[in-house]
Amino acid sequence: MKKEKVLIFGGNGFLGNSVAKLLSKNENYSIEIINGKEDLDITDYKSLSGFLENNLFNYVINCSAFVGGIAFGYEYPAQLLEINTTLANNLYKSCSESGVKMLINPISNCAYPEKITYYEEDKFWDGPPHVSVFNYGLSKRLMVALGKSYKEEYNFSSVNVILSNMYGPNDHFDESRSHALGALVKKICDAKNNDIKEVEIWGTGKPIREWLYVEDGAEALIKSMELNDNTHFFNVGVGKGISIKDLAEKIAYFADWSGEFVYNKEKPDGVMEKTVNGSNGEKLLNWKPSISLDKGIKLTVDWYFKNGTKKRN
Repeated sequence: MKKEKVLIFGGNGFLGNSVAKLLSKNENYSIEIINGKEDLDITDYKSLSGFLENNLFNYVINCSAFVGGIAFGYEYPAQLLEINTTLANNLYKSCSESGVKMLINPISNCAYPEKITYYEEDKFWDGPPHVSVFNYGLSKRLMVALGKSYKEEYNFSSVNVILSNMYGPNDHFDESRSHALGALVKKICDAKNNDIKEVEIWGTGKPIREWLYVEDGAEALIKSMELNDNTHFFNVGVGKGISIKDLAEKIAYFADWSGEFVYNKEKPDGVMEKTVNGSNGEKLLNWKPSISLDKGIKLTVDWYFKNGTKKRN
């Protein structure tokens, strides 16, 4: 049986790395990985198009994006919009013209409207994204709009999968670019390693977020390749949120850190609640996430202590 060729963009990134590892175990596919601009610049349409035409891939999984946390979004709003919209346009155009069977895109749930707290697909266009993620959210909405448009005009198939906030080993663990969970793991584990008694948390600690373990997110993208030739748009999530305060306490428990949290209320909270209805994704993929939050946090904390800049005593 001839293997189908899969190209993964962003293969050295947080999600892309997990996709590549899982997919490499599947004998039905052969994979090629583009790690970053040093391998191929997706913002350069001519280079991207030529590469795809010369290699004839069946599937493209795009885990590449210019992304960061709330602070990063406020600092680089123009770059977030410009780079990510260029990526979106180039990917759809080049994939559709070079014979790719299907383009698969993970979509951040920050693309949902600010006023929505429980994310369901039919509410995706019911208002603008939150101001803290406005430009990045718009660029992800473009991915979804292009999927529909390219199917209607060019009969090109794509899958846009809206994922809950992801976490796990190999995350950025950087306050400016990571989601809250990754940033908290770094702060709390570093505090444990260095005998620091206080950890600052941005905002009030009241916002509620839902968390998806990165290997579950990767598996959802891989399962998407089994869908029929069409345009699909659906959520993948666990359907249950947790406050930042309670999340920090869980991380502290697994890190065996007993200090105090200091809430910096001068820093923004962002959207106060974000949880995802993943039932459509479960039905389409005949699959659902399997890693519990407690298990995922323990795996992440253990990984950080082993692989962080300072090891646990």
